[in-house]
Amino acid sequence: MSQQNTTTNKGLALLGKDLLIEGTIHSQKKMILSGTLEGSVFCNQEVVVAEHGQINGAIEGNVVMVAGKVVGDLLAHKRLEVTSTANVRGEVRTPSGQLLIQEGAVMETECITLSEDKPVKQLSST
Repeated sequence: MSQQNTTTNKGLALLGKDLLIEGTIHSQKKMILSGTLEGSVFCNQEVVVAEHGQINGAIEGNVVMVAGKVVGDLLAHKRLEVTSTANVRGEVRTPSGQLLIQEGAVMETECITLSEDKPVKQLSST
């Protein structure tokens, strides 16, 4: 059997730009969202909202990078990066000093920095 270069072999979950998903996604792998999600994503690794990605719901991950549009709450346990093409609305929670916003990004958010000595309240998956 030949070695195939699949997303499974790379440890990657992908929502393609031509897909629309309604519901909640739970992933143990890095998640790249290029399509539209009407719901939430909870990931133990990195969550990437690509430039064409649109999320209407909560996002939770260790590292979150947004280049597309997000309407909903974001919780980044380690780092949040918002690129110049991003449009974010909702509550943003990330550790102190771990929020990077590039010039040109649109953010209509309430930003809350997480303290190391306080437990992080998880986002509701309902």
